[in-house]
Amino acid sequence: MRLVLPALLAVTALAACNTIPDEPVQTVEIEAQPVDTCTPISALTRVVIPAKTETYFAITEIENPPYEPIQRTEEMARIIEPERVIFVDSEEREVTDICDVEIDPDGMAEMEGALEEES
Repeated sequence: MRLVLPALLAVTALAACNTIPDEPVQTVEIEAQPVDTCTPISALTRVVIPAKTETYFAITEIENPPYEPIQRTEEMARIIEPERVIFVDSEEREVTDICDVEIDPDGMAEMEGALEEES
């Protein structure tokens, strides 16, 4: 009697865990057309932002007794921010996602020559 009750409980517990098989999932294929998110360079305007420079004067003075001191003044310019080239669309907004890039044929020839020398 001691073993019958645990066996009966075990069979009841296993019977309660019976599951219904899942229905097979049907796959649906959707053919999506490729979408270009970039803007062609022909639709953009090239804008050159000039470099920001700071101009200052340096004065050098050399003592020259018994005569007047020798002074020399030089105008110097320091580039704070270099020149940049950006591309803008018709609404004057900067565009960074450009489909095709301008290629300098002379620069490409130099690059190809360098690659051939490395080989």
